[in-house]
Amino acid sequence: MLIQVGPALHHSDQLVVDLGQLGFVLDLLDELGVKHSAPGPGDQDELLGLARLRDLTEADGSDLEVGDVLAVLRQQAAARRDGFIPPMGRNRVVEAVIGDGHKPMALGEVGSSGHKPMAGADPQPVDASQLPDVSMIAADAGKGVHVGLVDTPVPPVRPGTPDNPLPYRAGHGEFVASLIRRQAPAAEVTTEGALDPETGRADSWDIARAILRLVTTGQLDILNLSLGCYTLDGPPLVMTRAIERLGDRVLVIAAAGNHGDFAQLAGGRTARSGSWPAAIPPVIAIGAAEDDGTTASFSPKLSWVSCTAPGVGVVGSYLTGEVRTSTGDVRFDGLARWSGTSFAAATVSGAVAARTVPGSVTPRQALAGLLAEGTLVRPFAEAR
Repeated sequence: MLIQVGPALHHSDQLVVDLGQLGFVLDLLDELGVKHSAPGPGDQDELLGLARLRDLTEADGSDLEVGDVLAVLRQQAAARRDGFIPPMGRNRVVEAVIGDGHKPMALGEVGSSGHKPMAGADPQPVDASQLPDVSMIAADAGKGVHVGLVDTPVPPVRPGTPDNPLPYRAGHGEFVASLIRRQAPAAEVTTEGALDPETGRADSWDIARAILRLVTTGQLDILNLSLGCYTLDGPPLVMTRAIERLGDRVLVIAAAGNHGDFAQLAGGRTARSGSWPAAIPPVIAIGAAEDDGTTASFSPKLSWVSCTAPGVGVVGSYLTGEVRTSTGDVRFDGLARWSGTSFAAATVSGAVAARTVPGSVTPRQALAGLLAEGTLVRPFAEAR
């Protein structure tokens, strides 16, 4: 599973602007007659160096499309500053998507998946006999290594009951975290539960701030982002800025997406679409592999994909109790089988953590060693 964003799924009235250029942009908005809410404390972030402007409307209160506002702002800024255009963009809305084609749900809609997942994309219940053998993994693998992830809350907030089943997305973070711990049982794994467990959605603004919270709360070695977004105008400013702020010390590993077998435009993307942040250098983009090492059909086969790892029929920790899936309520007993590049990314994050030795072997060196071995983690070749 991959947390994804479609180009139609953004806040139509929210703008993200470079903090140093905020005054200039506000003046332009005033001249254009565009009204907005005054930026509050939660709308300005010094670490990101960005500000968020909300509730953009015309003077008479009519709604405005932020894309139209951006086009005029860029034109006016370039004319007044000899071609200089301040960094600015949309604040997008993240949505949890399983598999490929889907029909996005409307902004603000909750309580339904809003999409038709591909066949077999739902998690399936399994018992402990299906867990892989981990006897060869050292108990102290990953000791002293800190892995962060931004996902749904871990642990899940409650068990599911017949009268109050859990939404299946609520177990995504737990599943991802369990795959990291499987490879690196001694690693410190910290989750920022920024994604709503009901809808699997969050603002890109909130995702970016969650990323930087992981850095400010302690040393971070590896960041797992089993999420992504698709745009028609490049990576979102706020997401790019968060990756930049991490610097070279943190190895960022991200899911490449589940859109590899799209036959035509769907949900604003094709099989050749870039997925952000996976396609943002220097992020390590992870595709999903079948058991025989070949790339899964749903995994994108593009030049920016760095490597692949097992991502089909993966078994991991999940929810307990009744779970509302796309096909009906299903009982789970803490384990599930699931497929997606989200889980391939988690496996790579865990394997890198297991090979990292603080003060001796960096995460990037650990990844290079894994790729050289070519067993669990394999270099990706677009032609495959």
